[in-house]
Amino acid sequence: MRKVLLGTTAMVAAGMLASAPSAIAAEKLKLGVSGYMEQWFGYSAQDGVSGQDFSGFNQISDAEVFFKGSTELDNGLTVGVDVQLEGNTGGDQIDESYMWINGSFGQFILGSENTAQYKMGYGPSDFGIGLISGDQPSWVTPVADADGDKINLTGKGYWRNPMGSSSWVEVLGMNDTQGVSYYTPRFQGVQIGLTYTPDVSAGEDNGSMPNRDKDNADAISAGVNYKQSFDNASVGASLTYGTVTRTMADDDSDPSALSMGLTVGVGGFGIGASYAAFDDSGVKNGEGYAVGANYATGPWGLSLTYFHGERDGTMMDDMLMDQAALNTVHLSAKYALGPGVTAKGTLGHASIESDDTAIDESVDDISATYLVVGVAVSY
Repeated sequence: MRKVLLGTTAMVAAGMLASAPSAIAAEKLKLGVSGYMEQWFGYSAQDGVSGQDFSGFNQISDAEVFFKGSTELDNGLTVGVDVQLEGNTGGDQIDESYMWINGSFGQFILGSENTAQYKMGYGPSDFGIGLISGDQPSWVTPVADADGDKINLTGKGYWRNPMGSSSWVEVLGMNDTQGVSYYTPRFQGVQIGLTYTPDVSAGEDNGSMPNRDKDNADAISAGVNYKQSFDNASVGASLTYGTVTRTMADDDSDPSALSMGLTVGVGGFGIGASYAAFDDSGVKNGEGYAVGANYATGPWGLSLTYFHGERDGTMMDDMLMDQAALNTVHLSAKYALGPGVTAKGTLGHASIESDDTAIDESVDDISATYLVVGVAVSY
């Protein structure tokens, strides 16, 4: 399958060169600046544990600056770039960084970007801090027992995994890894996407050649979705799958990720559901699902969403390790204050339970209720 994808890429590239005119009249690409900033303030009341108090106020920021630009060539192709600068990070300063090429054939994306599996998934809407987009850890903190053992919420198997998401997952939870993606034009509401990732283990912005005897390599991710509007109604459906064809595991496991989603809208009302599952993925194995309903009218919006995610864990010396489950419900609201400026709020409750053998029973079940308000600005 990888050879087919690479061969198709080569043929399209050859066609681009062959159709290019000898005189260049197109203008040189120029970059513009866009992005977003979100500022949140809230209070969380979390279960008390001896010697640990995680109840109180907190302030959270999230911001990115996008440097984007495109140019239309004389042969009709459009070439663009997208480099995204993190506004709040102590590690990776650049998020996505990729080039895209559009034509009548569809779109190619080359570089550090999420896979087709991630980008094509649908699921329920949450108008607040985000139920299935990794925001709970800011308001629900894992607690530790006297030996330091934790119910690990933010570590092994959370975001882009079924423990924390049911719509936007990627095989083995990889993120913005260097690769090549192709998306077909949307026909009768249907679009197909395909991504090849050479080095799964390296992470984003890494161009080294993987050792295919020791590294997770040669991942294939695919997605198909459908969206259509009918008078005052709309419907969307998605099915995505990803697998790693060369794995560092000593056995014959083939890590895989599956997700599916459905959304329906009538007038201002909308409902949605999504499901995701990992197999042969070590401690990240598990499944998650979400259901929700929302209503929007004028500048106002209200949503109610529930998510359940779990990590199966692994057996080691007859002990269950790294198992956990997360249940979250969000009641969220939004109000458009003006162009690109939206006030948001979430009243949420989340609980984490674990059957991990090594975790003390006094901390294997924690929960928190939180009220968070904020302002989101896009530019």
